[in-house]
Amino acid sequence: MAATPEPRSPLRRRPAWAWLRLVRPLALAAGVATAVGFAFIAAGGEPNWHQTLRIGLAFAALLASAAALNDAADAPHDKTAHLWRPIPSGFISADQALRLALVLGALAFALAGSLGWRPLLIFAVGLLAALLYTTALKRTVLSWLPFSLAFALLPIWVYDALDRFDDVLWWSFPVGFAGGLAFYLAYKLPDFERDDQDGERNVLHWLTIDFAVPAAWGAMAAYLVVAVASANVQDIRAEWLVPPAAIALTLALGVITALTIRVTERRLLVQRWLTAFAVLALALGWLGSITP
Repeated sequence: MAATPEPRSPLRRRPAWAWLRLVRPLALAAGVATAVGFAFIAAGGEPNWHQTLRIGLAFAALLASAAALNDAADAPHDKTAHLWRPIPSGFISADQALRLALVLGALAFALAGSLGWRPLLIFAVGLLAALLYTTALKRTVLSWLPFSLAFALLPIWVYDALDRFDDVLWWSFPVGFAGGLAFYLAYKLPDFERDDQDGERNVLHWLTIDFAVPAAWGAMAAYLVVAVASANVQDIRAEWLVPPAAIALTLALGVITALTIRVTERRLLVQRWLTAFAVLALALGWLGSITP
């Protein structure tokens, strides 16, 4: 009687494109669109396509590398808290995710290096921030810091890569820090209960849920105020700033109203994506309003 064949590993039955789930395609597209949008603004609507393409590809590789590294590091926790993610659901192994992160990180660094040594240094700080978040800061009260630093450095990196840097871009630090904090708080809030375990808690758990939700709203308000205030210091171009500021304010008031009535995971998820859209839209509008 023939021996019964052993069942194949779930990983072998997955399609070849399964790794795409690991790099968060929607978030990746939004990030790349923002970086390319910055390049268009910097170049007055007529960008150098060779440079713009490298900017987009380098940033895409960086975001994908950070996502893969994050999932590889979180694999033990995700087996119980986030079963739908690629590694615990069997789409890819943690070792494969780590190898993918290393390859994409090297590709991102090489592409950034082709833009010049100063943009490469700025890019390296962003890459270091991603590494520090995953390996050291993710489960601390400083977990928001890499996000804020990345938001602040992105326009500076893009403009320097295109040789369009202007002193007005130093405003990117207060604006970017506020925007990064608002993005981080809104993005992490839906995972509050799943991450409320020993060794997994971040700044949201330090705040507690009663204060974390209002803190996200306060960060968004601060982002709006700083963006508008910094634009007014210069010869403001209202046609750039007013529409995204109005959209951001409307979306913020909408989610605040819904969550004031009742806080649920579904509503926190809606807040996550609406806030992400508002933060990125306002960043584009703010940059367009202050660019000489």
